[in-house]
Amino acid sequence: MASVQVQVASEVPFLNRKETSEEEKKNDLISFAPVSYSPSITLQYPYPPNTIFPLALSPVQAGLPLHDLIDSIKRLSAAGKIRDLLNAHGGAIFFKDLGLRSAEEFSQFAQAFGWTPHEDIGNPVRRTVVAYNVATANEGPNTMPVYPHNEFGLSPHYPAYVFFYCLSAPESGGETPINNSLVLYERLKEAVPEFIDELAEKGVKYQLFYPNKPRPDTSSPGTSVLQSYGVKVQDTDSVDEARRKIELEIKRLPTATWVWENQSEANPLGDLRVWQRLPALRQHPQTGRTTFFNNMISRFLSAQAAGSLEPPHINKDGRYQPPAFYGDGSPIPHRYLQTAVEIVKQTRSLITWKEGDVLLLDQPFIKQARAILANRSVKIQNLAVQHAREPWTGQRKLLASLWDENN
Repeated sequence: MASVQVQVASEVPFLNRKETSEEEKKNDLISFAPVSYSPSITLQYPYPPNTIFPLALSPVQAGLPLHDLIDSIKRLSAAGKIRDLLNAHGGAIFFKDLGLRSAEEFSQFAQAFGWTPHEDIGNPVRRTVVAYNVATANEGPNTMPVYPHNEFGLSPHYPAYVFFYCLSAPESGGETPINNSLVLYERLKEAVPEFIDELAEKGVKYQLFYPNKPRPDTSSPGTSVLQSYGVKVQDTDSVDEARRKIELEIKRLPTATWVWENQSEANPLGDLRVWQRLPALRQHPQTGRTTFFNNMISRFLSAQAAGSLEPPHINKDGRYQPPAFYGDGSPIPHRYLQTAVEIVKQTRSLITWKEGDVLLLDQPFIKQARAILANRSVKIQNLAVQHAREPWTGQRKLLASLWDENN
């Protein structure tokens, strides 16, 4: 996978210092320019040749005050320039050398883009809020990979934009692999067209399990019934009232079905199992192109690692942990998903982190993961990029901020 050295800003002339007068810079608050970033790659079809992914931007002067950076972002975003850059560079912008020192400063930077905070509904991953619309990215252990996925790709309610901010950099590892969902769709359509046809006809189905635990419980990186759907449940509510409020929250996701399980004297509310039947392919709102927007790959690799790929899909801990299914409940052949894994490995960029770095993803374009793959240890919005996470050593800490398009 070839890296890209960005030498000039010809792709983004409004940021090109050589083409902008000092007076124009002062008036327009042009404070960023493209810079070289070794993890960047060139995207394949349907993008034009030499499309850089991600585009790396850095302040034109070292040590710019935070208020200057914020003013610049406000102007660029309001003028549609950030949207143009995301469209032109596969849905990913990597901001280097910002000098952000805290969750609060990151929050101010993210707010400057002018989007609407995303509301979580049924989030299966525990996140701790640390500033306005900023939370921990993932609280799983450093040895546990996060496999390629679209943010909330197993829900009809997902954010348009995802920011990641490096509060503390790892000593080694800890890359964030990203890959473009439009490229993945085109490669799959070429390699296994029958798979794409099946997905277009049937969609995809996921199961999510939420155990009933005390609301403050943090023993698992996953979430409980009350943490995911109990936002309106009071400690004084009866079991029937609590269940009614939880089910009203689930009904905000019109594609969901659910069942209560394991009720007992010790667990009168019971555990909750939710099923989501969703499209696996979606149209990108900005480009009109089809994207591979889902969490099938992450579910496949998670079940594979847990030893639960095959029926009855019982993992090493004795729990039901299936991969994703076609929308009609039939199994997805593993060879199709393994092909998708291989394409992701061939087309991804491995984002490396330094303290203060920020990665902006246009969700409709990108899948993300916490990097490790087989060969290594309600709105139409963010459809472009998947992401992941690699294991690491040291004190790596990433924060996340999720946003929707403005109405």
